[in-house]
Amino acid sequence: MASPSLDYNVLAVPMASQTPDPDRAIRIAQAFEYPNRAWYCIAAFIGFVSVCHFVALLYRIQRRPLPPNAQSRGPIVFRRLPAAVMNAFRALAFRWTIPIGRSYTLNVAEVFLTAAYIVILFVWSLVNSTNTKGLKFDPKYWANTAGNIASSQLPLMTALGMKNNIISWLTGVSFDKLNYLHRMSARVLCILMWLHGAGRMKLGLAGRVAWVNPWVQCGMLATTSLTLLSIVSIRPLRERNYEVFLAVHFLLSFICVLAAYFHAQGLELGYYIWPAFLIWGLDRLLRAVRIVAFNSGYFRKNFADQNAHIDVLSPHFVRITLHRPGYLHWLPGQSAYLTMPSVSAFPFEAHPFTISTIDSPSETTDSPSETPVNEKAEHPLDEASSGSRIVTSSLKKLTFLVRVRSGFTKNLLNAAEKDAPTKVILDGPYSSPPLLKGFETVVLIAGGSGVAFTLPLLLDSIHRAKRGSSACRKIVFLWAIRDASHMGWISDALLPALQHAPSTTIVDVRVFVTSVKEDASSWDDDSVEGNVEKRTERAGKSDTNALDHPAVRIQQGRPDLKHLLEAEINDSHGAISVNVCGTHALADATRSALRAPRFLDVLKGGPTVTLHVEAFGNV
Repeated sequence: MASPSLDYNVLAVPMASQTPDPDRAIRIAQAFEYPNRAWYCIAAFIGFVSVCHFVALLYRIQRRPLPPNAQSRGPIVFRRLPAAVMNAFRALAFRWTIPIGRSYTLNVAEVFLTAAYIVILFVWSLVNSTNTKGLKFDPKYWANTAGNIASSQLPLMTALGMKNNIISWLTGVSFDKLNYLHRMSARVLCILMWLHGAGRMKLGLAGRVAWVNPWVQCGMLATTSLTLLSIVSIRPLRERNYEVFLAVHFLLSFICVLAAYFHAQGLELGYYIWPAFLIWGLDRLLRAVRIVAFNSGYFRKNFADQNAHIDVLSPHFVRITLHRPGYLHWLPGQSAYLTMPSVSAFPFEAHPFTISTIDSPSETTDSPSETPVNEKAEHPLDEASSGSRIVTSSLKKLTFLVRVRSGFTKNLLNAAEKDAPTKVILDGPYSSPPLLKGFETVVLIAGGSGVAFTLPLLLDSIHRAKRGSSACRKIVFLWAIRDASHMGWISDALLPALQHAPSTTIVDVRVFVTSVKEDASSWDDDSVEGNVEKRTERAGKSDTNALDHPAVRIQQGRPDLKHLLEAEINDSHGAISVNVCGTHALADATRSALRAPRFLDVLKGGPTVTLHVEAFGNV
């Protein structure tokens, strides 16, 4: 996997019979230079995407609303050519998909990045590998070069898999979306490592590179570990038991990188590998600091205010409510990892959930006396302790809507029966949700518990409109649910927002009930239905007052997304942001509805459309 500074085959020959090898200096130079050139290509691409991200961000922040009498369509204006090109590029790159299996797709951009990464690594591994005698693809050239390139890419592979990484910050691409590139790079490097090993074996494992040397064995151990990891990370296998996969992933990845380091260090090339450990350690350090800072209450004697309360909304949905210090800040749509030792199968098991509340003064508890009556049981205070009262001041409320499936979420449902506060460790916030400032029309689409992502975006958009810091004139909120009573899950947050929405902003809430009344019970699971009425009553009866608000419309059946989105595009003349969180089918339907490039329409004054698809139940 790493290039030697000397030619091992030459060392195996007696010095008296040696003749100058004209290829040796060329091979060594290429083995050390080509990994750098591969990195130049990758760094240039990351830099280009970063510049585009910050330019788009700056433009979006400074964009002002168009005048009310602005003409929506007109003759072709070539000044809008950059906007038309960008809109067409987004449609072609991110909304056209290629199916992989029955339940997985890759968009054109992901396919392009995969192909480009393969080309970059393998071209620099195999290029100029014809020796001075005319032999093409001489393994003496490409074997060590391939190993060096694979070694140099391990830090990048590690960084792409971290929750805290500078690539996400520079490009604006959330860490969970970079996870695809993490898996892709690992699989490409696995093939490249086998190519390196095959080349060395073809040349013969003798002398210093004999198999008996521990550093040579470490190379095979690293390659084997990465191969096994590439196999178990295939989607169907890792989805079967994700908690087990995480443990296996940690073990195999640690063995791979550590063995790769000893293999490279045997040739004094460990500097290719050790940055991967630094990146991993820095990520863990930042997470540890965040955990200590945002769970500091557990380090005091009275920590009841840090506990979470679990409410049953239906047999398949629960709500987690907790409070954290006022210095915790998050963006609408961000997520956090929750660890509940009394609920998890493993003590340090962490699961990501979207924060469905927004970071605003209205979500802050200023004093114990202001805590609502129905929340006193959630956050019990020691009335005899003045310190406990001080701790409770300026706490922020965080709410999580969780879909009950199996494993941890099933345990959450069972824990709700105890109706007692639960110790929870919060790690976050994470992810890079869309910034909706600067868009004239915002469309939010959710299916089921996907509302946990779109609800905070709605609340934040209304909040910005009230402050006059947004160009938004219309917000369309589409939610597909099984039963109209599910509106009670979000009524407490939705109704006040609708009542205080400014007159300058149109808020259109459409709830699509996908099951008829008599079939609604089929959504419930008999295995968990036994005591659900009692538990749901403790959570509060479904508050459906929001259904009576004039901005809310109830419709039967599934939403016709193509028709709805086309109507919004035709009626708008400013930028549109479409955000969706739901099943793969819902995400694919949204992509399909926005797949047309609309190049000429944008040139004539039509709106540009930006689509954000949030992962839903994705691992």
